[in-house]
Amino acid sequence: MDTLSRRDVLRGTAAAVSWLAAGAAGAKRAPSERVNVAVLGASRGAALARQFAALPDSQVVAVCEVDEGRGYKLAEEIGAIQGKAPPLVVDFRTLLDRSDVDALAIATPDHWHAPATILACLAGKDVYVEKPASHNIVEGRLAVTAARKYGRIVQHGTNLRAVPYYQQAWELLRQGIIGKVLLVKAINNQRRGRLEARPDEPVPEGVHYDLWLGPAAQRPFNYNRFHGGWHWHWEYGTGDIGNDGVHQIDLGRWALGLKAPKAVSASGAKLGSRGDAQETPDTMVVTWEYDDLLFVYEQRDFTPYRMPGHRHDNDNIFFGESGFLMIDRDGYRVFFRGGEPGPTAGEPWHDSPRHYQNFVDCVKSRRAEDLIADIEEGHYSSLLCHLGNIAYRTGRRLEFDPHTETFPHDDEANRYLSREYRKGFELPAI
Repeated sequence: MDTLSRRDVLRGTAAAVSWLAAGAAGAKRAPSERVNVAVLGASRGAALARQFAALPDSQVVAVCEVDEGRGYKLAEEIGAIQGKAPPLVVDFRTLLDRSDVDALAIATPDHWHAPATILACLAGKDVYVEKPASHNIVEGRLAVTAARKYGRIVQHGTNLRAVPYYQQAWELLRQGIIGKVLLVKAINNQRRGRLEARPDEPVPEGVHYDLWLGPAAQRPFNYNRFHGGWHWHWEYGTGDIGNDGVHQIDLGRWALGLKAPKAVSASGAKLGSRGDAQETPDTMVVTWEYDDLLFVYEQRDFTPYRMPGHRHDNDNIFFGESGFLMIDRDGYRVFFRGGEPGPTAGEPWHDSPRHYQNFVDCVKSRRAEDLIADIEEGHYSSLLCHLGNIAYRTGRRLEFDPHTETFPHDDEANRYLSREYRKGFELPAI
């Protein structure tokens, strides 16, 4: 396996072109039959890069990371999988006009998800974007518009949709196995650590911090707002409802074909993170109101235990007129009135290649309708997360117009629909 020299990062584009011209030693198919993917981010992006490098008809042609040290390590790891290390690129925008890049896999902090997706669509690239699809509702809808207008394939990172037994369970619900569903509960129940306060500090060597900030306001560097810690700061992340809760929210919405609700309310607190530097709540209860259904989200990031009767940290429960269905990453179970057990199925979950292969297949076929998690599906699931955060931050029940995706006659709530973009990082016109 070739290793990266420091010169590679300074010659990112040239290195990538020369590498592609020479071909990859470990490739399984001809380059013309492979989808060339550039991976943005080396945290969750590392898992994406491994998946796309291992598939027979895709390859990683660039690792893009603003922290050079992490980028080098990931590029070398991917080289061990596909035979030659892809070059490190710092600024993803240099990839947009390259004919040797077919798609971007975006695993940056949340505040870059939608802007990078939109820019990629405008440049004629396909996109795999991690969840949540956006940092706010307006830019999420713009990402959908850009994908449609420019005919791009855009897959959302809600990869649980690739597990077959979820669709089996949804079919049981459609057949009325528990009668009409009246309440859905999505549960995000896990242990998160504290984010102890620390002072600002100089930007570490090899970190391109201004590019990392991107659309966000200029602020001094602080590790609490950098790797991992950004999840818990409003300027960059969406809290755990957007980080992990979006998976369960997506499943509950997908099962019943739900889109935007007519109202939302939320309460939340910092229970396990009292006094630390985290801004977002570690504990939340959100309720989205539909015409004949309530959808509830429960989040407990302080708890070290699972609830009795639950097999997994995170799951969904569908309550019907004649029973309930519990489903988690290991399978589903049905219980009828009185506790009588019904059908059950499943197996231990693992992140299989199916979600990523589906994206590659659709890039090649140009059939967006075959995507497991199209960008508009990702937008609606992310929208529910944003609505929960907005209700928490305003402290009241909010009526929502699902057609305009705004809050009627509520200027305070509407201010959270978008953000102020830093000069030089504004959203492009579509």
